[in-house]
Amino acid sequence: MKVINVPSPSSDSLCRTRDLLVSRLREHAVPLEEMISARPLGVVEAIGNPSDFKDFPLQQGVEKLLEVTYRSSRGQAFTSEPCFWTGTLEEVWSLDLGTQKGRALLLATINAVADHLDLTEKTIHCRDQEPNECGKIMAGKILDDFGRDCVVGIAGYNPAIVKHIVDALGPEHVRLTDLNSSNLGDTKFGVPVWHGLRDLDRLSNDCDVALVTGSALANGTFDSVREKLEEAGKPCIFFGTSVAAVASLMGYRRWCFPAA
Repeated sequence: MKVINVPSPSSDSLCRTRDLLVSRLREHAVPLEEMISARPLGVVEAIGNPSDFKDFPLQQGVEKLLEVTYRSSRGQAFTSEPCFWTGTLEEVWSLDLGTQKGRALLLATINAVADHLDLTEKTIHCRDQEPNECGKIMAGKILDDFGRDCVVGIAGYNPAIVKHIVDALGPEHVRLTDLNSSNLGDTKFGVPVWHGLRDLDRLSNDCDVALVTGSALANGTFDSVREKLEEAGKPCIFFGTSVAAVASLMGYRRWCFPAA
């Protein structure tokens, strides 16, 4: 199983969120010499045992959940380059964002710090049967907000979300892209999996509304996907814990329900 490499990743939203957060830290007189620590979580620790599904990226080993602890707060980010790391906030702000490791460390740190300052919420991934419940809630929200005849584009394969939206709308009303090469050309719940980069135009043209994984911040595709959907005039809703602080500080719409 392999995640497709993303050339020249855009980190604009991540950089702007970092800069906004640094300003908030200065307002609160928080010294940048304070320490954070990061570690990758095991599968059960990260997602528990969602018995209805066995092909979440965490379960397949495609990604790990990187967790950063800052004071008593925790923040997380999905990444295919997990690591153990300890350093200061100032060192985190200076990380190389041309690497997925650097982006994931910064992203998880931003989430932990923003949670500590009460600038965001739901920074810890849901577990056990909660991902299934989240998928049900999202499908209901799609029906309520956009109607049964809408076409939903989903950027980033999440089996619970795809299943329940397909159950609600039918596979002909769902478009799906992913960057996991093992999924490309496959069919998930009756929906073919398109390439997350090559088929971005196709996704934005076909859908009426898009659900985009917050993991796109760590893999470097976030702003490309967001800008393409904005150009097409399509509503974009980010989902998951990775995007918590970025969505809150940048004003992006985000859905994340049973997370802590």
